[in-house]
Amino acid sequence: MASRLRIPTSPRDEARMTLIEHLGELRSRIIKVAAVFVLAAIVTWFFRERLFYFLLEPAGGQFQDQKLVVTAVGEQFISDMKLALWAAFVLAIPVLLYQAWAFVAPAVGDMGRITTYIIITLASSLFLAGIAFGYYFVLPAGLQFLLFWDQGRYETMITPTYYLSFTTRFLLACGLVFELPAATYVCAKLGLIDANLLKKYRKHAIVGNTILAAAITPSPDPFTMIMLAVPLVIMYELSIVIARYVNPTTEVTAHELARTDDEDEPDYTDDRDDDDYDPEPHEENGNERDL
Repeated sequence: MASRLRIPTSPRDEARMTLIEHLGELRSRIIKVAAVFVLAAIVTWFFRERLFYFLLEPAGGQFQDQKLVVTAVGEQFISDMKLALWAAFVLAIPVLLYQAWAFVAPAVGDMGRITTYIIITLASSLFLAGIAFGYYFVLPAGLQFLLFWDQGRYETMITPTYYLSFTTRFLLACGLVFELPAATYVCAKLGLIDANLLKKYRKHAIVGNTILAAAITPSPDPFTMIMLAVPLVIMYELSIVIARYVNPTTEVTAHELARTDDEDEPDYTDDRDDDDYDPEPHEENGNERDL
């Protein structure tokens, strides 16, 4: 009986089989994340009412005496479905991060189980901390500014589609922003960055964090922007500390490396007198060329 096992006869065939194996592993990990996400969505569906009122609290007393206005058929159901899926995504973040890291970890080398647990715990905790910070500090200030703006001329009528999309996207943005220390830990572990590099671009990072805070804050007032920009700067400084601990490169070492590079460069200077030295000798006659 002929065997169905295909033996690679060339490096190209072997690389092709390796690619197929990677795609199979990626498919397996995506299925695991999807299964966890679906189970989490089923659980969060039963808590959709609590989640709804939980997201209304940052608005203060705006919706105590009135309900959100529905302007389309089925908007209530779709809004609850999106809310349950958003909460399921937040719950599935640790599993998503673990499967993503487990897929890319073999390509960067064996870092050990403890390092994996540290990365997943750090990234998940920072993501939840970003959501909590946005919910308790930044989002209430922004909503108070926007919803109560000039009530003498405007009557506020908010739809659940707009309000829930606004709050959930903003909280997800805060969670992603707080992932900077975890990303720094991974990059420092791989040797891509160190504390000296982060210190060098500190001023650029402060300007970039301020622009990012102004872009994702829910209100245009400078107070809300500063409330988000300050934690971003703190996260960057924390990243410097993490990079120094994970990938220690002192300033003395950096100076020695720079000095070594300077010493390795060839010296083209010559001690001979410029008047006596001619880099291109002149030929007196055609016979010298033959010699």
